[in-house]
Amino acid sequence: MLITKQAALDYHAQGRPGKLKIVATKPMDTQLDLSLAYSPGVAYPVLEIAQNQDLAYDYTAKGNLVAVISNGTAILGLGNRGAQASKPVMEGKAVLFKRFADVDVFDIEVNSTDPEEIVRFVEMIAPTFGGINLEDIKAPECFYIEQEAQRRCDIPVFHDDQHGTAIISGAGLLNALELVHKEIGDVRIVINGAGAAGIAVADLYVALGANPANIIMADSNGVIYAGREKGMNEYKARYATTHSARTLAEAMQDSDVFIGLSVPNSVSRDMVRSMARDPIIFAMANPDPEITFEEVQASRPDVIFGTGRSDYPNQVNNVLGFPFIFRGALDVRARAINMEMKMAATRALADLAKEDVPDGVMRAYGLTALRFGRDYIIPKPLDPRVLMRLAPAVARAAVESGVARRDLDLDAYMDQLAARMGRSVLVMRQMERKAQQEPKRIVFGEGEHPKIIRAAYAVATQGIATPVLLGRKQEILQQTQALDLEYTPEIVDPADSEHASDYAQIFHERRQRRGVTLASARDLIRQPNYFGPMMVAHGDADGYIAGVSYNYPDVLRPALQIVGTEHNRWVSGVYLMLVQDRLYFFTDATVIIEPTVEQLAAIAVNAAGLAREFDVEPRIAMLSFSNFGSTP
Repeated sequence: MLITKQAALDYHAQGRPGKLKIVATKPMDTQLDLSLAYSPGVAYPVLEIAQNQDLAYDYTAKGNLVAVISNGTAILGLGNRGAQASKPVMEGKAVLFKRFADVDVFDIEVNSTDPEEIVRFVEMIAPTFGGINLEDIKAPECFYIEQEAQRRCDIPVFHDDQHGTAIISGAGLLNALELVHKEIGDVRIVINGAGAAGIAVADLYVALGANPANIIMADSNGVIYAGREKGMNEYKARYATTHSARTLAEAMQDSDVFIGLSVPNSVSRDMVRSMARDPIIFAMANPDPEITFEEVQASRPDVIFGTGRSDYPNQVNNVLGFPFIFRGALDVRARAINMEMKMAATRALADLAKEDVPDGVMRAYGLTALRFGRDYIIPKPLDPRVLMRLAPAVARAAVESGVARRDLDLDAYMDQLAARMGRSVLVMRQMERKAQQEPKRIVFGEGEHPKIIRAAYAVATQGIATPVLLGRKQEILQQTQALDLEYTPEIVDPADSEHASDYAQIFHERRQRRGVTLASARDLIRQPNYFGPMMVAHGDADGYIAGVSYNYPDVLRPALQIVGTEHNRWVSGVYLMLVQDRLYFFTDATVIIEPTVEQLAAIAVNAAGLAREFDVEPRIAMLSFSNFGSTP
């Protein structure tokens, strides 16, 4: 995907310039609305907050508001371009906060290079915000600014250039080490780049279990070793090694892990070849890595490789971290983002990469398959599950480590996060929770289909239902293994089931007056679309699902013949639609092509009953259609 200069400039300039606007969250249509929003009504929350500062979280936007602050001294890979030039990046950060975690942001560009001035500025504006995200501030000043600002403020102060990179790469490292059967405490790690990200990466890796003695850090002056004086500061000194290596090439010999946070083309093929077996290389220089994917592949075949780029495998992208970390911190009104919260985010992200990937995520990236392995150790940024995994993990860690102002009701919190993702996600979660309270036994007719196996796996692992797959046992087990699922499904093969004879007899008795002989009943019961409904009718299952590869009539006809309908009820189809955050249940004749008045009423009653299952109080409207002028 080629991004041209003109396309980027047009994107930012067309229409309303920039990428942000402010939208009111309360009505502003009447005189009463205005009086409540401002004078005189606004005086009442003022007086309440004056008595209890924490009430600002209840009466203002503070609890969902983050300041993204930069002085422009280290903008992307462009260096010091000044505060004003950093604004497009800070606006971009703001829209990512909103897009991925529904966090509101004010971007603030500070025209100062004095660390103490910036700290004092952050301290003075802190009452406005629920958190502070520092961005594109150069090292080593960024370390002091973050540490001192956090000491003075009672809200999180988080430098994403440091910790975001550390968290995402840390998740990738944990998974890569698992794949190559190495322990983090045993591996030798080389970090090239001793700026904001390099120091934070080392700190987090040590917290995850890495041995500081096994870490060699290098910068533009070579390896950082004990006794070196050139280009040193107190932060680099913490990782000064006693190893004899003095160059990056020497440091990489027999190393297990290379973390690049430096400059393009600083690693050669020979350096890669000198590393230990199954080396892990995260070349994260931006926009061009320390070594390209193609060069690594030409060097040796056993490398697990990651970069900051989307066109290579294993993208280490900070958008996988900061929106969700702040979401969790804000929702428990945390006073800081501590190491426990960072480690929780790291582990949650690593665990998510091992789960089965939804079809929607694969479609977003134009993929047909995506499974945990050497080319997939970090989740994709557009995976909607990231919010539902990271934010709760961070929030829980905040509570457990004592930096949260309020406790966490996990079930209620998950509902809250689902609502932020949209009404459809919330509706699905509410239905899942209902199902989890009393899981049913559900039969899947097309048990050999990969989509069905993955669906059954999701249903089983989430405790939604107890799935039963119909099909040939060996075929289903082979498919499950090919999908790399840690799952042993319950399988019933209609062709050799011990219940087949009884089911055939029952079906014959029910349908013999319609010409179904016992021999034909035995043949039909061998088909999943007859065997599955018979399991339901016989009380061996609670529900039957099919239709991925079968035609609609082929699924519906056996169900009607075997299960039938309630007395004085008819079968009808219902379509659930979400329109502008409202649920609608559209029902039509579907099965009964020319319904009577009584049947139309029954169809409406069916839809109303379903609506109540979704906690919607039904109001029924009858609509008819005409073919131009043919209606009487």
